Order: sequence, then C-alpha cells, then structure tokens
Amino acid sequence: MSRLLALSCLGLLATACAPRRPAEGAPTEPRPDVVLEGARLRTFEGEKLVVSGSARTVNYRRAGGEVQAQEVVMRLPPGEGAEGSPLPMVGDTVITAPNMDGSLASRQWVGRGGVVVRTGDGMVARTPRLTYDATTQRAHGEEGVTVQGPDYQMRADRFVLSAPDETFTFEGAVETVLGGATQ
Repeated sequence: MSRLLALSCLGLLATACAPRRPAEGAPTEPRPDVVLEGARLRTFEGEKLVVSGSARTVNYRRAGGEVQAQEVVMRLPPGEGAEGSPLPMVGDTVITAPNMDGSLASRQWVGRGGVVVRTGDGMVARTPRLTYDATTQRAHGEEGVTVQGPDYQMRADRFVLSAPDETFTFEGAVETVLGGATQ
C-alpha cells in the first residue's frame, strides 16, 4: 500500500506549487501542498503490477511526507504463496478503509474507521483500525478483529498479519466457530 501512495505522491511533487502562506484567521493545521480528487493508483515492481486502487481524496504535505486519503480501495493481485505454503492465493485481495494516514518517510500507514480485507477465497476480516509497516510487510491491530470464511467464523482481541509468511496470528481472547458459518 505504501508503494502505491509513495509513487503517486512522488509524481505530484514534480508539479507541486511553492508552499502557500496561510490566510489571516486560517485554521492552525497547515493546508496540504497537493490535493488529488478521484485518484487512481497503481504500483509496479519492474513489469509486475503489485497494487492498484483508488481514493476519493488524497492530501499530501511535503513536510514529513505526510499522506491522508479518504475512501481508499486497494486491490492486491494473487500472490505466489510463501515458500512451503500449500496454496498460492486465489483471486485478488481487496482492502477498503474510510480513512488512511501515513508517512512516506517512515513507510507506516494506518487505516481507520472500519477496515475490511476480502480475499479471493472468501475470507472477510473487519477491524476498526489496522497499522501497516511497508518495511516489514506486517500489519497489526489492537482493537479487535472479526473474520468470516466459507465455513468458519472467529473473533480476536488483537492480530498480526505477516505478508512474507502469509500468516495471521491472533492474540488475547480468541473465539472460533468451525463449520456452517454464514457471511
């Protein structure tokens, strides 16, 4: 996700205007240097598309490389699976978040307001807040998570998702129901 926003913001830096001076009586929070409406985003590693998505609005501030986006939809194409994993992922994984804040400098992103992750094999995970570190490719949440699949449901207090390992770790109180779960 961070590469996607990073690439779009880097392109904007080339066309950004000089910093604005705040108007008298303007709010104390600085205006963004760049505002995108209806942004479409794509990130490539070489020739391979690794992330595509959109955001209703993207705000960028040069100082600190801060990015704020609203109504974010990210689509990750199926992966090859981790080494030793019995599965290559089936279908795209789609992540939606009403709000996403991050920093190009730290490569850390926080989705909030009800983050939903849907996988191509039918898993749907919901959490109020998800923090992603692009350097380690790990996401975690401390405010609970619910997961529904084709034939299971679960709930946990906290979670860690590791993209390189393709593993979820659930912590705290964990409840699981197997078989016959409905979505």
